[in-house]
Amino acid sequence: MDVTRHCKLCDHQKIDFKTGTYCGLTNRKPEFYGKCVNAKFDSKLDIEISDINIEYESVLKTKWRSYIYSITFLIIGTVALIFGSYLVLNLLAQSEYDYHYTRILGSFSALLTFGSILFIFPIATKYLSHYTNSFKLAKTKKESLDKILNLYGITYNIDITFPKKSSDDDIEVDLKIRR
Repeated sequence: MDVTRHCKLCDHQKIDFKTGTYCGLTNRKPEFYGKCVNAKFDSKLDIEISDINIEYESVLKTKWRSYIYSITFLIIGTVALIFGSYLVLNLLAQSEYDYHYTRILGSFSALLTFGSILFIFPIATKYLSHYTNSFKLAKTKKESLDKILNLYGITYNIDITFPKKSSDDDIEVDLKIRR
């Protein structure tokens, strides 16, 4: 585990663009295994716990919307693909239409078929992929935070209330930390 993750929560952390993260007590890079005996978790801890948990809960709130969008676009793409293929097969089976009608119908069927493959299906997978990647990242951050806090015997209960309309300023956080 990267020891600077501990430092991100610690009040002794100092950051220099030349050396990166270092300890304000020793003026050196963090050098410990497991946990730091000089760690002081006060002012930064509340903010980090709140931010990481808000990010995690925000991603969880988008789960069903992402699934619904993905399924909707998959259905639209499938219907467009089937209808476009049906038109192509219908045109090939019946060659008695006049040339102008056949050309317009053929162009429309090709547009439906290739449009669903090139545009609609990628949109469907985009929503699900974005949710999956965001969830994995937020979950990894939360698990890393919880693992570090567990090393130091710190637990917390957090209650996050999101407003009806989306705004980061109106999110209410009730955080209780136990050491």
